[in-house]
Amino acid sequence: TFPSLNEQMDLIREGTEEIIPENELVKKIEKSINNKIPLKVKCGCDPSRPDLHIGHSVVLRKMRDFQDLGHSSILLIGDFTAMIGDPTGRNKTRPQLSMEEAKENSQSYIEQAGVILNKASLEIVYNSDWLSKLNFNDIINISSKYTVAQMIERDDFTKRYKEGLPIALHEFMYPLAQGYDSVVLKSDVELGGTDQKFNLLVGRHLQKVSNQSPQVIITTPLLEGTDGVNKMSKSYDNYIGITENSNDMYGKILSIPDDLMTTYYENLT
Repeated sequence: TFPSLNEQMDLIREGTEEIIPENELVKKIEKSINNKIPLKVKCGCDPSRPDLHIGHSVVLRKMRDFQDLGHSSILLIGDFTAMIGDPTGRNKTRPQLSMEEAKENSQSYIEQAGVILNKASLEIVYNSDWLSKLNFNDIINISSKYTVAQMIERDDFTKRYKEGLPIALHEFMYPLAQGYDSVVLKSDVELGGTDQKFNLLVGRHLQKVSNQSPQVIITTPLLEGTDGVNKMSKSYDNYIGITENSNDMYGKILSIPDDLMTTYYENLT
């Protein structure tokens, strides 16, 4: 048995930025309750670095909410997409990782995510299991389902294009690869930070053109780092690691500007 529709929606709405579209999520939950079948909720993370920080925990906590409501949660380790490199927010091409680096980083991700998620009811998958098996014909077929005009609508691509900065063709493949993950998994819901909205919508589009029921997108806020200005990131050295020792965590929390205390309280508890 699942909680009532209203109970589920109250918890899901809490701490989220957008639900796209909310009316479809309501219908999916109603169907789930009536058929006694849990929703497939996907959350992906690329192991581009070995550590997760508490900024990542915001979306992981939302995934835990779905677990607590009785739904099926899929943590997707993007070991293959990490080799491409997510162009989100980049003003230059991101360096590519090797498969060995991605695999090594992914092992620590599972351990760290388990601090927040219920590992007993968590399905863990690796997108290299299907993306590495695609041939060139498959890739052309996937690419044919999205236009260059649609791709250039992406903010970071638009900015770089207008400024004459290079955009490598493989960067266009990143959102297509992430979107194809949703087709393979037939996800009902996908979670991500607000900076992932474009990528998540590509998944929804690819499901539509693949005659699947498109996933609902739920975005969560990006947490500012300890500098109080930029989003939390290891690149900015303003992060608090999920598995840092308590003394370091405490010291870093003390450095947060006072005006961020409410934001931290709402998003991290």
